[in-house]
Amino acid sequence: MEVLAINGQPYAKVNTDITIDEPIRQTRLLSTTGELLDVELSPKSASQGRENFFMWTLGGVFALLGTTVVLRRPDLHAARMFWLFAGMTAIALAAGPSSGLGFAWARIVQVLSLVGVGATLLPFVSMLTRDRLASGRSLVAPIFASLGIIITASYGASLFFVPPLYQLVRPMFLLYVSTSVVAAVGLLAVKGVRQRSPAGRQQARIVLLGIALGTLPVISLTVVPEALGYGSLLPVHLPILALGLIPVSFAYAILQYQLLGIRKLVHRGMVYGLATFALLLLVALVLTLAPLPNEVVANESQPVWVSTILVGAVLLFFVLRRSALWLVDNFIYRDVVNYRSALEVFRRDLPAPDRLPEVAELIARRLAQIVHVESVLLYLGHEPAQCQLTAAAGERTQEILGHVRPHLETYIEGSKTRELAELHWESDSLLLVNLSVWGRYLGYVLLGPKMGGEIFLEEEKRLVATITPLLALAFEKSMLSEELRGVNQRLTKAEEAERGRIAGDLHDGPLQKAITLAGGVSSTGNGQVNLARQLVLELREICSRLRPAILDDLGIVPALDWLLDGVSQQSGIKALLSLLNVSEEDRFSPETELALFRVTQEATNNAVKHAKGTSVEVSLSREGHSLVLKVADDGIGFAASSYGKGGFGLSGMRERVMQVGGSFEINSAPELGTTIIARVPLG
Repeated sequence: MEVLAINGQPYAKVNTDITIDEPIRQTRLLSTTGELLDVELSPKSASQGRENFFMWTLGGVFALLGTTVVLRRPDLHAARMFWLFAGMTAIALAAGPSSGLGFAWARIVQVLSLVGVGATLLPFVSMLTRDRLASGRSLVAPIFASLGIIITASYGASLFFVPPLYQLVRPMFLLYVSTSVVAAVGLLAVKGVRQRSPAGRQQARIVLLGIALGTLPVISLTVVPEALGYGSLLPVHLPILALGLIPVSFAYAILQYQLLGIRKLVHRGMVYGLATFALLLLVALVLTLAPLPNEVVANESQPVWVSTILVGAVLLFFVLRRSALWLVDNFIYRDVVNYRSALEVFRRDLPAPDRLPEVAELIARRLAQIVHVESVLLYLGHEPAQCQLTAAAGERTQEILGHVRPHLETYIEGSKTRELAELHWESDSLLLVNLSVWGRYLGYVLLGPKMGGEIFLEEEKRLVATITPLLALAFEKSMLSEELRGVNQRLTKAEEAERGRIAGDLHDGPLQKAITLAGGVSSTGNGQVNLARQLVLELREICSRLRPAILDDLGIVPALDWLLDGVSQQSGIKALLSLLNVSEEDRFSPETELALFRVTQEATNNAVKHAKGTSVEVSLSREGHSLVLKVADDGIGFAASSYGKGGFGLSGMRERVMQVGGSFEINSAPELGTTIIARVPLG
């Protein structure tokens, strides 16, 4: 705008021959000396309009970036300080066009906002660098805030009470803001050199580049010359473009190097909110601009029509919103899960209550796949403080274990009665899921963060809440199976101990008496001699079967040879032993040898009693880090559906193998014989 008159007097620089086509504007301006002047102005030029638009746009960018950062990290003091810095910068830019013309209100607003910029920039950077200035005892923020209050009070006094004071306040104000900027640049430069973390160095360098290029040229070529009375040495648009480097550098540091711990500036919830807001504006615009027909306007029932239209608009809004969110999910993110089918798959593939660690590991991996999280930590125990890590899945498990898990004890103890709770760590969300069955606490699952720094959708929370009872039941069954397996193991040990005791008692008592009896019988009593000798043989056989000494003394291979020889002699069935990568001298752990011997003993007994076959083949082989035993007969076999209905023999074999960490398999069919396979890991 051109100045035409000041305090009613024509301005000397005005060309009185020009014609003003637009209305002349009268306003009150603030001079550089702090005086209020009544001024008449002509309309602004097109170039000024473009400059104003750029300043307002840049101010909007600062405001948007600051708001986004504080929404993503409301827990971080540095993020809140950045929000204040960005907000003050946005206000200063928004007031810039009017301040440049000298409007009193704009000058006041701009000065106050620039004081705010100086009061927030250095404290923010000191927090960002995490040096001693950024600690909880830092005096940077209160010192700069106090200086800002003093400058603001002095500025107010110069406006309303002591106008000459303005000549002193103005350089103080410029020095205050410039000191904050230069000190911030210095701190960032130090961090860019000394920071040990490569990511931290890169963050500091990017922010340093943005702040330095965005502010130092403005200070040195515009602020300082104007303070000295020479005027700006740069065109007006160049400082505006330079300031634009600040939000660009911050956004780049966040997106590429997770500045302030923010992995994603705009998450899906924000996109949902923007889509909903845009749709709401569209519906409101249609309702506002669409005129009612004349017959409706003239009709006495107009309120009814208006109410009907409003109800229809609300219903239409919710229908359109659902469609809009579907479009966002399927065309922007494209990672949407069909939660109903995912639940069905999870229920169908839920593992049988086998070994608890394997069940937990499988469930953790499946949860990570379904919910798209970078970490799943599964803790089991009957009290939160006693819970132990049972399974983990995801690429960030170690990071979560190191940074998040130590701080959960108090929160978990206080939320035992809640099934699901959402936690926040830096800019990420985590879900804490408590597991319980019939009031019995089983542990908890920690899910998150989401892939790409996203948030948990309500549908995902409902899915996790639906899956939780299934998880709890699976773990309850697994825990009961573990307890039952422990009971069986103790019973097996007790059984073996009792077998050994009985075998020892028979050997030291009845067997010795039978031997004495056989030696003392007269040679004339052949029948009694044979009977006594038969008694000795049977007692020795009973002792060997109860606790074969050959197994303890020579190992599994000689013990199997002895066992199969006895089967052949007593039943007439052909019993063969084959070895692969195993020799007669090989020894294994006592538990492994005993388990394989008992499985072979039970399997050959079943073959003799029930299979009605003619041969039994036993093979023992070493396959990698496992010892594999196979017992196959050519008998009548049985249907797989009848497994488990014929007593405790088969289940007993299975339990013995599982007690030593192995796996047990039965292959059988009518008229096709039976094959039993026991696979035991070698420690």
